[in-house]
Amino acid sequence: MTWFEVCRDIGVFGVAAFIIQRIIENSSTRNLEKYKQELDFTIRSYQLTLDTDLERYKSDLNLHLTRQTTLHDKRLTIIDEMYKKLVTLDSGMRAMTGMHLVYDDAEKESKQRVDTAQEAFTEYNNYFLYNKLYFNKQISDLLENIRKEYLSANFDFFEPKRLQSFTGGRPSREGYRAAVETSQAAAKRIQNDIPKILEQLEEEFRKLLGVT
Repeated sequence: MTWFEVCRDIGVFGVAAFIIQRIIENSSTRNLEKYKQELDFTIRSYQLTLDTDLERYKSDLNLHLTRQTTLHDKRLTIIDEMYKKLVTLDSGMRAMTGMHLVYDDAEKESKQRVDTAQEAFTEYNNYFLYNKLYFNKQISDLLENIRKEYLSANFDFFEPKRLQSFTGGRPSREGYRAAVETSQAAAKRIQNDIPKILEQLEEEFRKLLGVT
């Protein structure tokens, strides 16, 4: 083999090697660009999903906060009205069962106190039943207990009058004494016992209002 032939062969091989290398490099470059495009597409898709989820979360959070704010505002209004009705009820019941001076007509004045107390109880009773779902179980139980205690004490307080009515105005001495004791016990519950439950309720209301 002559040197010419060797050089010729080396030149051919060199050209072939160069061409093969370029092919490999171009192939690698294309694969890399393809990979970059796929990666970019994946990142964009993930970012779009993330942004969508974030917006949905913000929307749900805003809706929840709006509902909580609306509920809290509504509850504040109900607490304010409920407390007023309780104060009116307690005052009316105390007046009905307490001792009083007679200014003009004892029977008329007594009836007025009874009517005031009964009206106050009806208003509180209805308002509580309409709005008890706005309170947790602990507060609802306190409100229900107050309702039952006033209802029971109110019923017992009029035991002597019922006995008079049932017996045509001629009750036995023992029966009338027992009726009077029942009425006095009811007055004591209204004057001394029920206010203790009201104090517990006031503490729960303060917690809801954030008053310390």
